[in-house]
Amino acid sequence: MSTRRLLIDNDAFVLLAGAGLLEDAIARAGFLVKESRRLASLEFMLRKPAKAFQKYPAEVISRALEACARVPKLEEAPTAAALESFARVVGVNDGEAVFLGLMMERQFHFLASNDKTAMKAVATDPKLKDVRKQVAGRIYCMELLLEKLIASKGPEVVAQRFAPLMTMEKRICTILSPANTGRPQDCQDAVKSFLAGLRRDFGDDFLCQ
Repeated sequence: MSTRRLLIDNDAFVLLAGAGLLEDAIARAGFLVKESRRLASLEFMLRKPAKAFQKYPAEVISRALEACARVPKLEEAPTAAALESFARVVGVNDGEAVFLGLMMERQFHFLASNDKTAMKAVATDPKLKDVRKQVAGRIYCMELLLEKLIASKGPEVVAQRFAPLMTMEKRICTILSPANTGRPQDCQDAVKSFLAGLRRDFGDDFLCQ
């Protein structure tokens, strides 16, 4: 039987771990923590920290570092042929190329990602139409994970957990802010609206259902 994996990109990992919801999100996606994988470079990037993570408060970085000890690092690698698919593509960085390359070659590997630029490239760039066919239906965007977390834990709890990140993440703030203004029921409507827009942009079959 092929091994199931949930590959988690750096941005999604830090956001979910920083909110203390990483394990919950993994479970909502239908995986065990031991079945999830992160990039080996993430821990180093958090300790530095890399420019992309300097905007986050120390508590978020600390939680993400603690989560690195619980989530195994990725040791698999895609073939050179799979990586070559992204060689002349704008919008897919090296980390996403590794994850997507593995998904091309392993049909039971899924991706949790907050990289909308990479998603748009794979979903709409004609040069990647063959890649799209191989990975479509196995991608969890942050909005989809938020929808599942809101449904399982309640909007007030999710908003409270993401409080240290709200001012830095506009889309997450838009989705969760109704929980802090007396209309928590609007959080689910907000996330569904964002998801509908992504499905229009990327195609109904691109994201996980």
